[in-house]
Amino acid sequence: MLNDTYHLAVLFGCLALLMTLVVRGKSIFVVAPLCALVAAILSGVNPVVRMNEAYMTGFADYVKRFYLIFALGAVFGKLMEESGAAITVANTVGRWLGTHRACLAVVLACAVLTYGGVSLFVVGFSVYPLAVQLFRAANLPRRFIPAAIAFGSITFTMTSAGSPEIQNLIPIKYLIDKAGKPLTDARAGWQVSLIVAVLMILVGKIYLDWTIRRALKAGEEFESRPDDRDVPTSNGMPEGSFMAAISPLLATLLALNFVPSLARSYAPYFKDGGFQYLHAFLDNYPADDGALAIFIGVLVGIAVLGRRLTDVWGCFGGGFINGLLAVGSTSAVVGFGAAVQDLPAFKLVVSRVTQLPGDPLVTAAIAMAVIAAIAGSASGGQGIAFPIIKPIYIDQLGVSARALHRVVAISSGTLDSLPANGYLVMLIRNICGETHSRSYGPVFVTTVLIPAAGTALAIALFKMFPQWG
Repeated sequence: MLNDTYHLAVLFGCLALLMTLVVRGKSIFVVAPLCALVAAILSGVNPVVRMNEAYMTGFADYVKRFYLIFALGAVFGKLMEESGAAITVANTVGRWLGTHRACLAVVLACAVLTYGGVSLFVVGFSVYPLAVQLFRAANLPRRFIPAAIAFGSITFTMTSAGSPEIQNLIPIKYLIDKAGKPLTDARAGWQVSLIVAVLMILVGKIYLDWTIRRALKAGEEFESRPDDRDVPTSNGMPEGSFMAAISPLLATLLALNFVPSLARSYAPYFKDGGFQYLHAFLDNYPADDGALAIFIGVLVGIAVLGRRLTDVWGCFGGGFINGLLAVGSTSAVVGFGAAVQDLPAFKLVVSRVTQLPGDPLVTAAIAMAVIAAIAGSASGGQGIAFPIIKPIYIDQLGVSARALHRVVAISSGTLDSLPANGYLVMLIRNICGETHSRSYGPVFVTTVLIPAAGTALAIALFKMFPQWG
């Protein structure tokens, strides 16, 4: 028992060190391997072998699986940003709702961009100037801007059915049968997902309105800064170009959710008559391939928005570099998780959370949330957790893959949003210029507590309506 306590103290102590250093602004590329090294040394294992094998294997495997999705997503975001389309979407949503609904306008602007496949980091940078303008006009405390942006970008849109975000696509890669075919798709459990998303939006809006009103009654108001600026222009985009701005988003969603089934439906019509290559292409069109769907969105973006882009190749080059940095930073955290995965403490944690008594969906959700907390990332946590939970819950217990996909996707977006989450650190410190002490409280409620409640609701709905799984 004492030995178990020591190993648990090492694991969670290194996790706390990781969070502390990241919150203090230290590079995740340095902090993650450093903390993994400390954990290995204190656990009595060979640190050289642990870093060269476990850490680098976890790092490289994640890059191999998801680099194209990250890179193309970054290119997509770059096109939306450089063409002014992202700002057009944000401006339009803000104008529709007006300054009296400033917080909701920021949330929905982020939601539209995120659900359309725009990178979280691009969403943060694109919407922040609009948020400043709306909060200033409504005289709302600016410390709530990070919560509004985070709620709109990393909660109900990130893990909803049909979303092209990586957190909704990773389960497809792991939940496969013996022949390697996916047991689920991007629309898994869409009925449950829709109900959960709507209720999360309502609860989040009520909470943000309530907590902002409390702050206003306490005398808080908008605080201007010397570097505040008006929302930038949309790179010459004329009024009424909202449909042009969202066309790449719509193309990505259609390519992800509807094109695969249409391709397979029409493939038989080209089986004869000299169209064998077209038939083969349609018949083998990849189902739910996120990278391909985002690539189609990129092509539509170039076709529709290309005249507003000064350097298309620069967008590709910059996007792929940004994608490499994004997947690298996530892989660094995944590497930490892989390095501690074989340590006694991690095995103890996984054993206890996966063997909890009760419903399999409940224990799977808890397991994913805990592992995502250790990884400090929803996508990183999924990369670590699915190879562990898939054999238990799918192969042994026979849990519905589609129900498991949706529940685990939502639960991955709960404890991942602790203070050391890379996106939150960048959003709070670098984009919004705030501190965790001022702004993390409402972020915690909107990105941890509300998604946790959404996870519980999803499990209850799948139990009430098993045919939705």
